[in-house]
Amino acid sequence: MSIITAVFQAIGQALTFIFPISESGHSAIFHNFAARNSGEVSELTGLIHIGIALGIIIAFYKVFIRNFVEIVNSFREIFSKDLRMRRASNSRKFVYFILISFVPMLLYFLPVGKSKNLYQALHMLSYDGNLLSEGIAFLITATLLLFASLTMTKNKESRGNQLSVPIAALFAVLIFIALPVAGFSISAMIISAAALFNINKNIAFRYFISISVPILIVKGIIEIVICASYVTIITGIIAVVVSAAAAYFLSKLFKAVLSDKYLKYFSCYNYAIGAIAAVTGIIQLIIK
Repeated sequence: MSIITAVFQAIGQALTFIFPISESGHSAIFHNFAARNSGEVSELTGLIHIGIALGIIIAFYKVFIRNFVEIVNSFREIFSKDLRMRRASNSRKFVYFILISFVPMLLYFLPVGKSKNLYQALHMLSYDGNLLSEGIAFLITATLLLFASLTMTKNKESRGNQLSVPIAALFAVLIFIALPVAGFSISAMIISAAALFNINKNIAFRYFISISVPILIVKGIIEIVICASYVTIITGIIAVVVSAAAAYFLSKLFKAVLSDKYLKYFSCYNYAIGAIAAVTGIIQLIIK
């Protein structure tokens, strides 16, 4: 049973993280109906997050090699005092924009209450025994995707714009909000914002996979360190392999279907799950 659970959880986490339908939101709904509102994570969850990161790296290894080369060259130019921002190539600027996205995440370490930081406080809001906030987040995500779909239809003939510092800063803020709050999705936030500001969809997708890998690895390691339950070595290996394989194919598929037509379907799904969660949350408030 533990192996079967690992397989289904690996596929489910990969599917809901990569597609714009909120992994954290689905997790919160599952835990709520299972009456598990402690917010504790298992070792399996952390291993799967690392597996998803590995799958994305394998699927788009050329992107990560290019990013790594640009980072190495940047450090080389810094130590040789030859770093010039104005002459940076688009690939180099892309790496700088990725780094910008991590700046707001430093705020997660701000202490909030007893033995908690800001990230933990925001994360625990999703495990309060009520689904209203998750439903609202799903509905907001659905609306963003709907507007993004309409904008992509309007700009179908346009090749789209390159990233800029203001857009990268906007991405950073959206990721900061989406990461700890259940019902929001990193992929949905990035793809929607990119569409609304007419950023080239291939660049937006490359931004999403580039920022996702370090987030998944760090998150996975932290979850393994603080986990409340453990799995066997065999189950852990299977979880990593299955999640990596699922992430490989799903990330390739998401890139292929990233269009106005399919964003509508994702929007409809988020509206449906958001409405169910919101109504459930209202009923839970009335009962209490």
